[in-house]
Amino acid sequence: MAPSHIRRYQDQDWKAVRDIFSQGLLGNMSSEFWPFMKNTRSSLILLGVPILLVLGSGSLLLSLLSFFVISTGQWLTFRKSAFQYVDRALQTDLLDIQKSYLSTRDSNLWVAESEHQLVGIVAARPAERPKRGGKYLELLRLSVKREHRGQGLARTLVQTVLQFARDHGYDGVILETSDSNHAAQRLYESLGFHKSHESWRYLTWWTNVLTNWHYQCDFSSQS
Repeated sequence: MAPSHIRRYQDQDWKAVRDIFSQGLLGNMSSEFWPFMKNTRSSLILLGVPILLVLGSGSLLLSLLSFFVISTGQWLTFRKSAFQYVDRALQTDLLDIQKSYLSTRDSNLWVAESEHQLVGIVAARPAERPKRGGKYLELLRLSVKREHRGQGLARTLVQTVLQFARDHGYDGVILETSDSNHAAQRLYESLGFHKSHESWRYLTWWTNVLTNWHYQCDFSSQS
């Protein structure tokens, strides 16, 4: 494993940062789609409609065809949502990274560099809705290139944000991740984060909701 180091974002990193973020998120679509399909609404529609067709028409072929059509439709809907999320990020905070993350002392974006190439990113800025009774930093845009995963880079990037928050007098760090991203959940929990709540977003009436888990790390509980 080639050595890597974490440094602050520089203007020449702009394209690489955007590529790492978009490729990382879109590259996880397949692994997150099937856990998404196991949720109640998607499962009922995916299995219930073909079963009803078999019982009503007696046609196994029609039932199999409906299963294929529904699963394909759900995949395309899920895929479209992921592309929209990436496009929104590329057109907002990752469009002008200097303004979004380096214009104040309380925000930052870091890159992990290995052999003169960027292999990971993470950002942080003050939470838009601070928790009652506390001042929290929000961790954003964590992503590591697929070929460099499993080397501890994501852990190091998260620890960089935690230390930055401590150094700037924050009470803790918050973040959110997909409920199907189990690897990220294990990482955050191993670093002292706990799940605070969930949020939901419907894709369409005939697919399930996208569920995000919100995590929080309180420095007071670690002292």
